[in-house]
Amino acid sequence: MNKIIFTLLLLTSCYSYSQVTNPEEDQINPELKEELERIYLMDQGIREITDGNPSGERKAELLRKMDLDEKDIEGNKLYSLMREIDSINLIKVERIIQEYGYPGKSLVGEPANKAVFLVIQHSDKIDRYLPLVRKAAKEGELSKTYLAMMEDRNLMFQGLEQIYGTQIKGQANKEGEWIFFLWPVKDPEKVNILRKNMGIKSTVEEYLKRMDMEVKFYTLDEIDDL
Repeated sequence: MNKIIFTLLLLTSCYSYSQVTNPEEDQINPELKEELERIYLMDQGIREITDGNPSGERKAELLRKMDLDEKDIEGNKLYSLMREIDSINLIKVERIIQEYGYPGKSLVGEPANKAVFLVIQHSDKIDRYLPLVRKAAKEGELSKTYLAMMEDRNLMFQGLEQIYGTQIKGQANKEGEWIFFLWPVKDPEKVNILRKNMGIKSTVEEYLKRMDMEVKFYTLDEIDDL
């Protein structure tokens, strides 16, 4: 059901004796950048294999880059492996945060600056680190779009209405069938304006159609009756 589009950006730089050094490039921490790019790959790679329905060629490429093989993801091993990767990544990310704060694009470039967000977003520690992500977004070190996603997920985890309509929930209905739906939105009439303000290019309706889902806004009371 979930369709995840993964884009890995290759950062290249050119140097010649006639060029003037870019001060922003001087601030990049290459070792930290490399570590975070690896974390990014592991976080997104395992999810693309699990939910993205990659082609055989793409799957083989991901396994190679992640130093895995087919036997590592056989049957239930796949979900156990995802939990293991998430656990290891969280340990690494918390160590990085302790040393550097939020490692934003001025320190590690893109997409490495997304790695810490992704690991926290896939953890049970969103509430602890949300202020750090807010600060990073405010300072331009991370896109406001990712902050919107974390704000919404934090609200969903608390059983509250989301603001930007970024979170989809899966659960069994009364007939025991697994269903997916848009988690209740606080203000459906203004949600697309709020999304645009956070840099989200698609409307909620476009988002749901892209996910092959019904365009429907539930209330918190209604989802209890699904």
